[in-house]
Amino acid sequence: MSTLFVNGTLHSTADPYATAMLVDAGSVAWVGAEDTAASMRARSGADWQVVDLDGALVVPAFVDSLVLPASPVHHPANDAGQLTHADTAGAAGVFLSVTCGTTAGTSGASGTHAIHYRAVGADEATGTADDLAALVSADTVAGLSAVVGPGGLDAAAVAQLTATATAAGVQLYLLPQDPDALAAVISAVRSTAEAQGTAALGMVRHRLSWNGPVEQDAVQTLAENSLSFTAVPDADGALTAPIASLLANAVPVSFGSGTHAPDLWAVVRASLEHADPTQRVSARSGFTAATKAGLRALPMTIGAGFSMAGRIAPSSPATFGIWAADALSVQAPDGRVAAWSTDTRAGTPLLPVLEEGTAAPECLATLVDGTEVYRSPAWT
Repeated sequence: MSTLFVNGTLHSTADPYATAMLVDAGSVAWVGAEDTAASMRARSGADWQVVDLDGALVVPAFVDSLVLPASPVHHPANDAGQLTHADTAGAAGVFLSVTCGTTAGTSGASGTHAIHYRAVGADEATGTADDLAALVSADTVAGLSAVVGPGGLDAAAVAQLTATATAAGVQLYLLPQDPDALAAVISAVRSTAEAQGTAALGMVRHRLSWNGPVEQDAVQTLAENSLSFTAVPDADGALTAPIASLLANAVPVSFGSGTHAPDLWAVVRASLEHADPTQRVSARSGFTAATKAGLRALPMTIGAGFSMAGRIAPSSPATFGIWAADALSVQAPDGRVAAWSTDTRAGTPLLPVLEEGTAAPECLATLVDGTEVYRSPAWT
């Protein structure tokens, strides 16, 4: 049965002023205005299910670009007690979680998706190209993850692993634990580029997660060698990585939750409130880092399966979150709230106001491919 969602606000570049959406067979069939929806329904005579959004905001579902092993957590949206990330993803509007060092899987208990990077230790890091390729033979394994620094690989091991994985066409997710480990990763990338060329690195597009200062020459190395960057807030919820500088140098940035309960709106807010004013980004850039950027960072063979996700437009998967928000706007990097745009040429969809002092958006429901995987008890 087709479902017509009405009386909402859709975050859609296909129609930034859309208030209604038709979902059919797991895909978005149409987005547009309320009166058009009524006319379509009257003309077709179809027995559509109608969902009144009651002013709620509909946005593409989030991608949690780094989930690390942790003890079960309690998510405020769920009163079931101690839960795993798979249990809480849907309640946080997340449809795809990228895991490192945990059990691989294509879906969580909530019906959301998971993509896995298999952890490698010091012994496996010295394997041949064939050895590394064999480790990622499963369809749900995107690549290999490696902790670098204390508790993980040393500088020599990460240099060898980076070179061998690049030659094998295997994407790495590198997790430096301190500034010295970050320097070792940057050195490994440079030595691989010298030996194999930047084109070889561009084919695999390795990934790096770090939340801390990054020197400009290191940022340039990431950009030149097609690495993507994942930022995970610290225990206080702050981002200290140079988000704006990375984006300005064409380094793709995505956001993850790490060992914490997923809360991607909080990470977007952290990008607006960066302690360094020069590193603040707009809400739109932060939202992209929490959605489409995470899909683009996946290996091409896996990312192709999500090529139409991360948007609300005709023919895209009906994968989205429905949120209650106090106010919507186009938000500047320093947290100021711009006026509503009345210029149709602007084409800027609205997002929740995330400035300090505003209430966090509340997830009412999450749908994946048209199937409801989470519904808040507060939404009837």
